[in-house]
Amino acid sequence: NIFGDRFFYILYFQELGVADADLGRDPATTMRRALAGQPTREDAAAMQRSGPQGYVDRLPEPDGLPAWLSQDELDYYIAEFSRTGFTGALNWYRCFDRNWELTANTPATTITVPSLFIAGANDPVLWFTNSDRYAEVISGPYRELIIDGAGHWILQERPDAVNQALLGLLSELP
Repeated sequence: NIFGDRFFYILYFQELGVADADLGRDPATTMRRALAGQPTREDAAAMQRSGPQGYVDRLPEPDGLPAWLSQDELDYYIAEFSRTGFTGALNWYRCFDRNWELTANTPATTITVPSLFIAGANDPVLWFTNSDRYAEVISGPYRELIIDGAGHWILQERPDAVNQALLGLLSELP
């Protein structure tokens, strides 16, 4: 475990019922913080501190909604997660090991087609991942586009930049 005793959301999401209750306690707070909160590197460090806090309490409280998220959209997410709970979404994280097991016998190959990784410079996921290792699985043409001023919800935050980058990649294909 590379995180030791530090909090890591994916590990927290593994135990059935714990994260489900945390996120479901107040779906409005959960969705507002998860979608509209823009964590800084300082927030990320605080989010990983060991301690009894759950996930939602570690997320920063946003000052308001970002331009890309309307109140109607947020209300829709809140209503749906209030209706269904968060277990379905959490199960995606809980299936990492099972998905690996199901594909363990798949021959190891590398990605040979042109590839483009797009992320927001403020995406907290970038702060604990190592893109230098992509070369281990990608042997074809590869490049990265890190968009300043954007975070985790890159498709919503910068749709024009994402589309332009994708169209640029596609225009280079034979």
